[in-house]
Amino acid sequence: MSATMTGIDFIAPIRTELEDFEQRLHATVRADLGPVAEAMEQILEAGGKRLRPALVFLAARLGRPKGLDDVVRAAMAIEFIHNATLIHDDLIDGAPTRRGLRTIHETLGPNPAIIIGDYYFAKGANLMSQIGNPSIDALLSQTVMTICFGEMLQLTSQRRYDQSLDEYYAKIERKTAVLLAASTYCGAVLGGLDEAQVEAMRRFGRLLGMSFQIADDVLDYLATEEEVGKPVGNDLKQGTVTLPLMLARHDPGVDGRLEAILEKATLQDADYAEVVRIVRDSRGIDESYGYAKTFGDKARAELQAFPPSPFRDAFEALTYYVVGRRN
Repeated sequence: MSATMTGIDFIAPIRTELEDFEQRLHATVRADLGPVAEAMEQILEAGGKRLRPALVFLAARLGRPKGLDDVVRAAMAIEFIHNATLIHDDLIDGAPTRRGLRTIHETLGPNPAIIIGDYYFAKGANLMSQIGNPSIDALLSQTVMTICFGEMLQLTSQRRYDQSLDEYYAKIERKTAVLLAASTYCGAVLGGLDEAQVEAMRRFGRLLGMSFQIADDVLDYLATEEEVGKPVGNDLKQGTVTLPLMLARHDPGVDGRLEAILEKATLQDADYAEVVRIVRDSRGIDESYGYAKTFGDKARAELQAFPPSPFRDAFEALTYYVVGRRN
């Protein structure tokens, strides 16, 4: 595979659309009420790759969208919903920073964070309703329900170290894959693709999301705080059990050292640091990447439903990028 395929050039075919989108996103937020606008502006300024809007635009360009306004509305709605989930996630996790900036609940307090998250969930739904497509409205509301249900289940499965692979997959599907699937689905519908292609795009988004989240879970053990924008081992401290730890527990080379730490009634910072070190040195890292690559391979197979184009190439590049990224 060429270097360009593994780079971040999946943006190239839609660069103009994304630049216009970024301006409209900020303008839409600035038009909101003072404190609500300021809080969301803070999150938008913190960056993020706008992966979900990119998926909407790329999927739409696989077909022939009647007008870009609806595509922009869908992309903006999904980005607002994504950021609303981040606000609530950070509050639930008690995270002090995200991408190097203080989180909303740290800046304004927990109650405003709940309200601002709710506001942008509603704003996303409002933008989608302006498109006037019932199938998109139904999918988006179902997606938000699924994300919330996943959050609830995650709270009830904290520090359960004996989770099965199926339970882990269900968790990351609700946490990440459903919103990526919604992104590609909305773009495909607005691009006027036929039913089989819309479903292929939805499956692609889901599989890409699974690959993305597994790679993200590995980064939580591997990367530095500067690279991921949050404390390393943060998932572990929250009691969230992810694939690298699950697989490391079954590595014969680990030889019970993880169990000895995890069985303690309370874990100190030194314990978390030792778990991170053991997992880093275990087979769990490479094995996790293997699972991420397998989902990427399955996602690429879905692209056979589409004729060659720069947009299909961009989707293909994405399947390599989400596994290979360092932050």
